[in-house]
Amino acid sequence: MTPTTGKGPPVQPLTVFLVKGSTGNYKDALEEPGKLKRYRLKASLPFSGALFLAPQRTIPPRWLSFLEDGTTKDLENLYNASTSAVLFVRASKRVFAFTFGYGRSLLRPERIERSFGLRVVLNIVAEEGLRSVDTKTVQELTVHTRRQTSRASRLAEFSIDKEEDLLGSVAGVPRDLDLGRMVSGADALQFRASVKFRDLGNRCRTILTAYRRHDYKKRGFEFMDHVRTLTDPTLVEKLDDELVVALAQEEFDGVHMAPPEIIEWTTTDGFSFVQGTDPEPELRLESFFSQIRKSDEMSVARLKRQRVFVHSSHAAEPVRRWPVYRVIVAERNRQGHRYVLSGGEWYAVDPVFAQSIKNRAAKIKAANLRLPSAHPEETEVVYNKRAARRAGVYFVDRKCPRVDGDPIELCDLFTSRRQFVHVKRWKASSTLSHLFAQGRVSAEAFISDQKFRDEARKLLKQEASSLAAHVPVGRPDASKYQIVFAIIKGGGKGWKGSLPFFSQLHLVRSAEALRRLGFEVRLERIVVE
Repeated sequence: MTPTTGKGPPVQPLTVFLVKGSTGNYKDALEEPGKLKRYRLKASLPFSGALFLAPQRTIPPRWLSFLEDGTTKDLENLYNASTSAVLFVRASKRVFAFTFGYGRSLLRPERIERSFGLRVVLNIVAEEGLRSVDTKTVQELTVHTRRQTSRASRLAEFSIDKEEDLLGSVAGVPRDLDLGRMVSGADALQFRASVKFRDLGNRCRTILTAYRRHDYKKRGFEFMDHVRTLTDPTLVEKLDDELVVALAQEEFDGVHMAPPEIIEWTTTDGFSFVQGTDPEPELRLESFFSQIRKSDEMSVARLKRQRVFVHSSHAAEPVRRWPVYRVIVAERNRQGHRYVLSGGEWYAVDPVFAQSIKNRAAKIKAANLRLPSAHPEETEVVYNKRAARRAGVYFVDRKCPRVDGDPIELCDLFTSRRQFVHVKRWKASSTLSHLFAQGRVSAEAFISDQKFRDEARKLLKQEASSLAAHVPVGRPDASKYQIVFAIIKGGGKGWKGSLPFFSQLHLVRSAEALRRLGFEVRLERIVVE
């Protein structure tokens, strides 16, 4: 039953997407229009549109056979029913798609305006009205984070890192309560409002006006433009072509797969690229290539046409489907500009922001360890053992003290000059994000956790008894230690600037966090022979 307020129309929960362009054919925005039934809208309505309804599916729940294994009789009349609908509304020369049930799965993701709902909410939410903020950080694993408050709050209460975090979704209380008592936005705008069906056209026009405003810049969300959507179709095409060439040649440096939105892992069985195949728990490029890849068919059209299916333990059919293109995370550098592909959109990194990060990275001094060169195919472990033959350098790789049961890698090499050296061979930005995270976590544990120091002291003493004196029982003076990030990488002068943008960003942010703890931070390049 639809809830009511006692006055005016019933309160209706609504989810609305903005369709790209001004398509005259609603079917262009649908995945499989041939399987849907179309209904005309009343001619008396003050707007045009159409309703598409998927046939109802009634199937036994997936857990039925499991329960029947433990009962003496078959369990009868247990079925799940699912319905899906999309209502298209045309207003202000744009098309809006209202979804009901699993209606979102009926839409073609590439026909949806990305971050439409997010921008609307940022422009209409009250300054102290935020309730929930979802962010993502592009690194080894694209990390999705949700922060919620017990009451409506300011942006500052959510501890958003304005340099590393990309906004994914925001929920809050709008300044004008006629728009709804609570709104949330990502690709879609979701709201609850007292609205009549015939007023949907006017509501869409109001929403579109909010979408086109730039209030968010004055209200603390200007960092959204640090990484902004690329709108030049010619440049997008060139970036796509470069990506396709790299994938066809299986050059995965700087490319990985990640879910483009927050999903419920507790009910997610996994992902597949072909319907009817068993889902895998992780999204991996290798799985995609092994299942469907034919090098002569690799193209942008193929990546956008091929789907990733998200399987849930609560449904027999996939609950989400994304174009493979949308789950690819990649970074390209063209003519001095940085571009990032994430969530099916290319983003241009603001040049001023990118230069700021580059300048800050350039200021990180060298450690001057004089470590040996690395062999081209040498693994990190083999290299570290060889490097530890130098006087004053000790092999600590794979030796992990534990904090509350969790192993934390102390470092890869430790020197008699109290340097914690973390070593990684550069292959992609993902490997370096792990390197910087390792350095931060280890340093924080070294400062704050006595048990970690006790274990670290034992490990170092195994290498040389004199090293035990470098780890005090009490809280150490961080200024007496150096955290060194050593990167095995070719290249000459200016090599820091050739690192992928997100690698530079994570390096700078990690270095600044370590300095706040009191450590000196150094960067070392290990030359490849």
